[in-house]
Amino acid sequence: MNAHLNEVPSGTHAIVHRIEAADDAMHKLMAMGLCVGREIEVVRQGNPLIVQMLGARIGVSGRLARRVVVTRP
Repeated sequence: MNAHLNEVPSGTHAIVHRIEAADDAMHKLMAMGLCVGREIEVVRQGNPLIVQMLGARIGVSGRLARRVVVTRP
């Protein structure tokens, strides 16, 4: 089931399916490891949304979270 990152409840594990933009902010997220195929956990919803991946937590703005599509296993 696909959903935008900002729609996924806290505590959910998901896999990044698609990133719907290619602007500078998205390139920064990809540089931090948020890329297609990456397994993530939504730690906290809100603005910023907190995502855990690769043993680190990053904050993602609500605007960017709406542009990341994830698949929930």
